[in-house]
Amino acid sequence: MTDLRLDLLTDWLEYFFDDANFVITKASDDASFRRYFRVERDNNTFIAMDAPPEKEDNASFVKIATLLRDNNLHAPKVIEANLTQGFLLLEDLGNTTFLQALNNDNCINLYKKAIDELIKIQKIDYQNTNLPLYNDTLLKNEMQLFIDWYLPLRKARPSPLLLTDIFQSLSDNALNSPQVFVHRDYHARNLMVIKDELAIIDFQDAVIGSNTYDLCSLLKDAYIELSANNIQILLNYYYTKSNIDIEFSQFKKQFELMGLQRHLKILGIFKRLSKRDGKHQYLDDIPLVKKYILQIADKYLEFSALRGIL
Repeated sequence: MTDLRLDLLTDWLEYFFDDANFVITKASDDASFRRYFRVERDNNTFIAMDAPPEKEDNASFVKIATLLRDNNLHAPKVIEANLTQGFLLLEDLGNTTFLQALNNDNCINLYKKAIDELIKIQKIDYQNTNLPLYNDTLLKNEMQLFIDWYLPLRKARPSPLLLTDIFQSLSDNALNSPQVFVHRDYHARNLMVIKDELAIIDFQDAVIGSNTYDLCSLLKDAYIELSANNIQILLNYYYTKSNIDIEFSQFKKQFELMGLQRHLKILGIFKRLSKRDGKHQYLDDIPLVKKYILQIADKYLEFSALRGIL
């Protein structure tokens, strides 16, 4: 079967290198329309990104990669970009994700390192970046994915008013916390381990939003479950290192409610990836995401109705 975009990408690389002396192999896909290929040439390797311009905002990728690097964070260097065609040639960050590097011995220390990088991200001066705001509309549109994609498979749909109240409460929680640079998908598959350093990928959807959002992505990851004790240790670590100026109990509730917003969205996204895009592997991660939601539904009376809905 002909892969037209791969053919175009190969032609673009031949033009850039001024010859065809390279080997291109598939590196990975992700949950978006982007694909990644590893390019080997003269004992060097690069990553070529295929991101159809009608589907992906490649200018934002380049802008945010530069912003992160300018703030002493290791994002991939953009070597060459063709925004019209949707092709980028990037620094190769290797094959070892944070998730792959994790083990029982390094777990806490590796997560602390990820939190240290997150704190650096949150110190970025975003005033002149023109990044979108994670506002009430965007927060609610994300949670609407739960209704539009996850719930239609259920025989009984909940009262719209019930979910409207829950969505409003979760949006208010996010907006009533400190607003910072938000990666928006800061988790164990989007961090790469290079020797003793962490590098950051998949940052192109960054916004300005709650300081707890990326922390939820990291500590209540859809792909790996941390123990309650480890979450408590790491929450305390972030709370202390970030000099949070509210009581820890209030901060923890902000964190847990931010996680609830994210996980309702993720249920909708994972089901959409299966139904619309044929990426069925994400269905395997739904039980953990549901578990996170039910934990909060059991803990806070105002969200107890979610147990019945799920």
